[in-house]
Amino acid sequence: MAGILAWFWNERFWLPHNVTWADLKNTEEATFPQAEDLYLAFPLAFCIFMVRLIFERFVAKPCAIALNIQANGPQIAQPNAILEKVFTAITKHPDEKRLEGLSKQLDWDVRSIQRWFRQRRNQEKPSTLTRFCESM
Repeated sequence: MAGILAWFWNERFWLPHNVTWADLKNTEEATFPQAEDLYLAFPLAFCIFMVRLIFERFVAKPCAIALNIQANGPQIAQPNAILEKVFTAITKHPDEKRLEGLSKQLDWDVRSIQRWFRQRRNQEKPSTLTRFCESM
């Protein structure tokens, strides 16, 4: 563990030339930030994250409900293995030539396939309520 810490706090990486960690020790005339101060960042980040979660759940969500913001998300596309394979492996925005080929293969009209792709793209988007809570 000592070797890893020595490698991490290497003076050549962190400090300019002609400066060592000994030069940055606190004295009566000057105080410097210490490396140990970085340990405070992790608990503070965790606390801020928890405050955000609590705020979203207990403040923002009730405000959104009071403002009649809808909790429902976009319409879910009907399951279709062929279109799902094209969507995930090839493209999320098929061109006219591909749409015509899929139309012949599935015996659907082109407009239905375009609608399916639009619904499939939109179903990954968060709901208005979720976006409101995150933004608030």
